[in-house]
Amino acid sequence: MQRHGLENQGMQNGIENHGIEETGVLTRDQKGGSMRIAISVIGILLAGTGCGKVTSDANTTQPAANPPSVLVKVAPATFQPITRTLTAYGTVEYSPEGARVMNVQAEGVVSQVLVAVGQQVHKGDALVRLEPSASARLELEKARIEVDFARKEVQRLIDLRTRQLATNAEVASAQKALATAEAALVNIRKRQVGGATQVLRAAVAGTVEAVNVEIGQVAAPGTPLVRIGNRERLRVKLGVEQEVLQQIEVGQQVAVRPLNSAAAAITSSIARVYRQIDPKTRLAEAVVPLPASDGLLPGAMVRADITLQSNPHALVVPRSAVLYRRGIEPYVFVDDQGRAREHSVLIGEDNGDVVEIRQGLVAQQNVVTLGNAELTDGVAIRTEPAK
Repeated sequence: MQRHGLENQGMQNGIENHGIEETGVLTRDQKGGSMRIAISVIGILLAGTGCGKVTSDANTTQPAANPPSVLVKVAPATFQPITRTLTAYGTVEYSPEGARVMNVQAEGVVSQVLVAVGQQVHKGDALVRLEPSASARLELEKARIEVDFARKEVQRLIDLRTRQLATNAEVASAQKALATAEAALVNIRKRQVGGATQVLRAAVAGTVEAVNVEIGQVAAPGTPLVRIGNRERLRVKLGVEQEVLQQIEVGQQVAVRPLNSAAAAITSSIARVYRQIDPKTRLAEAVVPLPASDGLLPGAMVRADITLQSNPHALVVPRSAVLYRRGIEPYVFVDDQGRAREHSVLIGEDNGDVVEIRQGLVAQQNVVTLGNAELTDGVAIRTEPAK
């Protein structure tokens, strides 16, 4: 009975398995329906993706984007005068040709100094007072003694001659010695103002440039005590570096202006060049005479721009337009109908504001002056609109 039951169960399982196998087999109609379903799904997917996009691109017009460009400033190459200058610095002083040195003829002791440096004086003004020194008094006394002795000697010889004890020649010689002694005394008294106080007075009108004495000092004859400068005769002594000294020549034009001042420049020219190095300053000197001016006072520091070379008709561009390859090869960018074009150029003088272009450009070509450091050849540019 048990074995029979197991066989019936196995037959039942076989029937179920057979039923499963039959279920997994599709008929031809079933296969055709499945293919149609798959094709429909693919069509729907295509309609929602690629096909729909193609239709959209075909029917929609997109605006064209502007190409990228660089904002720059430009300026035309123009003709104008340009000069090459050398800057030097110096000090205004009185010209020695117009100065007057005051001294005394007799030795004296300075008792009073009546003027100071920079003071204006008129002709005849008192400058220094001096009292006779001990040696000056001794000199005067000695001259008096010599005169007294010479007089007595003349008288003695005259008495001897009356007694025929002296000759006429001896009397004449004594008289000559007396005359010499008297002349010396007169001269000393004149120099020493008769032994009274000496007053040194200005021989010309001007400005006191130097006072070389102090109270109590013994001033020997001929010692320069006061120097008076002429305000109408000024000059500048410029310090020149040894490396550029060979470029400096007499006659070159110079524009002189006070240092750190906006005052207008005074035009002059180089009068002398001293081709010798001062051991203290390590500079050579060039002298520039100046006309009378209220803007320049003796002692003032000045800047002088010396014109070394001048071109009255040079093609120039702003200095900011010139760039350099490897620091030595100059070039510029030219605005060529909205495109930056690189031009190699040959430059000349450079005055700090503009640069002379000797080759590589023509007049009125617009060169890029701002924004050129960011450019490359052919890049699109746009100029800043005029304000």
